[in-house]
Amino acid sequence: MSTARHSENGVRLFIGERVEHASDRDVLVTVCDVLEKGTGWAYIFANFNINGRQVDAAVFSATTTLVIEAKGYTLPIKGDVNGRWTQVGAYGSRKLRNGYTQALDAKNALRDSMAELFGTLSGYPNALLAITPAIPSGSSLPQSDFKVKSGGLDAIKIALSSISGALLSEDQCQALAVHLNLEGVSGIDAAINETVLISERTVSCYESAFLEYHGPTGARLLQDQYLLDDKLISASNILKKAMSSQSALLIRGPSGCGKSLLSAHIATECMQAGLLPIHIQGKDFEGKLQKIIDAELILLGASVRDVLRASRLLVKHIVLFIDGYNECPEHLQIALTRSIQAFSLRYGAGVVITSQGALARQELFPVEEIQVRPPQHALKSQIAKLSQEDENFMNCQALLEIALSGLEAELIGQAATSLPAGASTFVLFDTVTRMRLGSFATEGIRALSGFAEKLISQTAFSMSIREFDRFCDATSVTDTTRHALLDSRLVLQRGHRLSFSHEMFFYAFIAESAIRVARTDSERVQAFLRSPRFNGSKTLIVGAMEDDSTLRDILEKTTDRGILESCVRGECGDTARRIVKAKLDVIIAEMIAEISELRFLLNGEGWHSCSIETGVNRPILSKFEVFLPAIGWLLMQGVYLEQIMTACRAMDEKIAEANRDLYEEAIAKKVPLRHETFSQAYVFNRKIALSQLVSFVHSGGLSFRHSPGGKFSEALIKSWKEASTHSEFYVIIGITKFTKQASWAAPCVLNLLEHLKSLPYHLQLDTIDFCVHLNNVDDSVKAKMILALEDSIDKLGIFMNSLILDALKSLGGLDAEEEKYRAVVLKELESVFSESGTQSETLAWNIFSRQFDHPYDSIYWEEINNLARDQKQQFLFKSLKGASTEYVLFVSTLISQLARFGDPAVSEAIKPWLTLPTKRSVMPQDAVEVFFAAHEAMGLLGLPLPTNTTSPVDIDEAMQACGELTYWACKLNNSELESSPQTLNARTTLLTYSATASAGALWSSTSRMLSTDGARVNVATRYPKTALAICRNALTNHESQKTYHEHGLMNDLASIASFSIQVIGQFGDADDLQRLRSLCDEEELGHEALNAIQKIEDRIRYLK
Repeated sequence: MSTARHSENGVRLFIGERVEHASDRDVLVTVCDVLEKGTGWAYIFANFNINGRQVDAAVFSATTTLVIEAKGYTLPIKGDVNGRWTQVGAYGSRKLRNGYTQALDAKNALRDSMAELFGTLSGYPNALLAITPAIPSGSSLPQSDFKVKSGGLDAIKIALSSISGALLSEDQCQALAVHLNLEGVSGIDAAINETVLISERTVSCYESAFLEYHGPTGARLLQDQYLLDDKLISASNILKKAMSSQSALLIRGPSGCGKSLLSAHIATECMQAGLLPIHIQGKDFEGKLQKIIDAELILLGASVRDVLRASRLLVKHIVLFIDGYNECPEHLQIALTRSIQAFSLRYGAGVVITSQGALARQELFPVEEIQVRPPQHALKSQIAKLSQEDENFMNCQALLEIALSGLEAELIGQAATSLPAGASTFVLFDTVTRMRLGSFATEGIRALSGFAEKLISQTAFSMSIREFDRFCDATSVTDTTRHALLDSRLVLQRGHRLSFSHEMFFYAFIAESAIRVARTDSERVQAFLRSPRFNGSKTLIVGAMEDDSTLRDILEKTTDRGILESCVRGECGDTARRIVKAKLDVIIAEMIAEISELRFLLNGEGWHSCSIETGVNRPILSKFEVFLPAIGWLLMQGVYLEQIMTACRAMDEKIAEANRDLYEEAIAKKVPLRHETFSQAYVFNRKIALSQLVSFVHSGGLSFRHSPGGKFSEALIKSWKEASTHSEFYVIIGITKFTKQASWAAPCVLNLLEHLKSLPYHLQLDTIDFCVHLNNVDDSVKAKMILALEDSIDKLGIFMNSLILDALKSLGGLDAEEEKYRAVVLKELESVFSESGTQSETLAWNIFSRQFDHPYDSIYWEEINNLARDQKQQFLFKSLKGASTEYVLFVSTLISQLARFGDPAVSEAIKPWLTLPTKRSVMPQDAVEVFFAAHEAMGLLGLPLPTNTTSPVDIDEAMQACGELTYWACKLNNSELESSPQTLNARTTLLTYSATASAGALWSSTSRMLSTDGARVNVATRYPKTALAICRNALTNHESQKTYHEHGLMNDLASIASFSIQVIGQFGDADDLQRLRSLCDEEELGHEALNAIQKIEDRIRYLK
């Protein structure tokens, strides 16, 4: 029996069979109408059987139990309490069953059934003979008595309000429905309409199967806090958003953080709330969304057609859940995004997606992004369900500290009694595996290692059931072991494919496979660790090593930052942690010793004329940068902070010594010595170990990567209290400003602010910047900080004024002046419109720029966007005419905004930006952005490009050709681009220079390599055949490639090769596989090559 749905007024409807007769339907409709206008609860039973006697309807409420016999008489009826009745018509008469007796018998049968179930009852139900629509004129029927009332449909309302005996409670009504094997339906439509009833039955079966499968997964979710627009949001509020479907939701977070649990929890809650969730896996998508939806629903006993029909007929809102979007083959992700969007629009469906990263072409389908953070320690403890009485409690607590996901925490709880002290993450997975496999552990682990090896060799996440059967045969996996693997929940079968139940198990068995192959061969293990194929398993491989000498040899030689950090975190086990920590102790000591041998030199005049000469060569510091993440993690645990402060004090002594010794020489050469020596020590020199460490700290290497440990706060506060030198303050400001201790340190920073002019230049910068990151500062301290900053205005130079104003804004020091400044902005805009010439154009550009970089930027933005359309076009036109040709940071945005007006007259301002960008631009990528934005704008406006003079420089010609192709991409249909005569010259130019310059030009033209964000025309994706030919040739002639800019970040041949591989992966075919495979073991390019191979193989398999 299914449970009936509550109406808003608490009315529940059950049926024995569908209500088919018109009179029965009329009576039921009338009963429902009357009851739904009331306020009390009621149960309606319709068209059901009691001990062989058919009952048309029974109604139960707090005041009445009523049995109704429905009749549809249209001609006069004659009859008495006893005997058969007669119906009289124009052509004679016919005998009918006695309606009075039927009603009385039904009443008594119902009471008997109630008494049988509940025992003695007080009184009897009421009975009504209801004739629809009314008793025919000329009829002669028994008068209503205490046993049976009779009347038309209008008598139903009176009967329902009459008090009766044999009353039942709601629980008893529910029990009686079960006893009579009745089916609960949502309302009158399902009771009288077969199609609706079938849909309800479909939904009921689907709901049961859905909750049975997804319910246990969703129930494992423990309450956590999530982030939406950097604000906390609970799981219950995420559920409300999913149910309202006002926007699609993207639940995003790292592997194992609980995205799938949250998705399953929301899906089951949606089902229980009366919605229709459909839950599918991204990795199953092969090009058609309906195919995987149908496959999923068939597993749950339904079909797409039936569920969609039920949604329409029952007005049930569909919510589509896509779990693991990132596991969809990359070349199909755009198709998946489009399919989700189409499904949502067609069926008005809500959408909830889980993924480790963003959607491909996310602009096609806007989403609200909810971040799932790695679980905090309290939640991990709750997930693990550990008790302090557990024998291994302390060891498990240590493991929980390093657990990066909810899954790991859950596994720690499962393995609590079996884990050895100092266990690695690999040992955790191995222990859980052995627990789950029991007596099949040895054979099962061998089989799973082979399964993982097979998958990684194919660069796949899953395997067909047929291929798995062949694998089992080939590796002598018995049927009993095979069943044990599936029962263990380590391997999951969905439909016709098998995969590991979680990618972390996949990585663990890849590690096991690697160790079985390499054994104690250190060189073989290191080869695995270097191979991009084993990137997700590196930490697990190290953690699986049990031979200490081999492990030591590996860790002494590795320069892998991730492995070193994982070791100090304890993820690779206690032995690995001790080996790496001992090495770091030596490195830190060498870092301090290095400082004593430094010597500052002056090499020229003015700024940037100071250098540092190091002393004896210290080989252990030659790769210091690879240890920075490991040192950083330890710093956030309160380790090494004291030693670093010692190093800072030593460096400060060296700086003071240099400032004394070089004083006269610095005056003669006009060198700002105090600033120069400090900046060399900490900012510009990348050879000294301490300088590298401090740079790592100030670039956010600590705070963005780690959560502070328990001893961090104590160590940091101690450092602040004991700090006395500029060097110490510079380092601890960098460590503190992104942490919770920032507010505590505010009074210390206030002291620096009050002596700002005496500080070295870079310490000035960081002291001011510290104020920008402050929250919840004591009002009295904040007021003093504001005063100190105001006092420094115009004393440190124009550039510093800008930073000081930013700091004042963050502290609220400009709030009182902000609205007053609106008048200034309006007056500036008025000057732009009232004046003409270059001065007016320069003013317009300055105003436009201030939307992005000014203490009152919001006022500028508001007033510019408040301009009337014609005024805004005029303003943007003048702004572009007056734009800086050197600092072009916002020019591409300006060009794009101006082009949207669609007025060809604006081209006068756009045309100057069509020239090739300067190769020595201080903003190289922004200059390129402007060049392409101008070509796009001309294409969108439908205007011809000016004629360009031919250049003898291949990279110039290639860049110009990319600009032209961008222009035509905005004028022609995509299908025409690679066949049009109008693009022939540019395409020919690029192919001509493909051995030297074209790939570099393509790379320069693509700000986010093969980006799918839709922000700008992507030449490579609009002209895939041309791009593919160019990149194939570029990869063959790797060493001959050129970049457009002469300096900066863009002269990297490895990046051009990486870009070329991406293009080949996106558009290549089987002919490219051999070349790509030859790159798989290269450290720089192997990862890209593997991704490209996977894309091509998936595409070939899909096309077949």
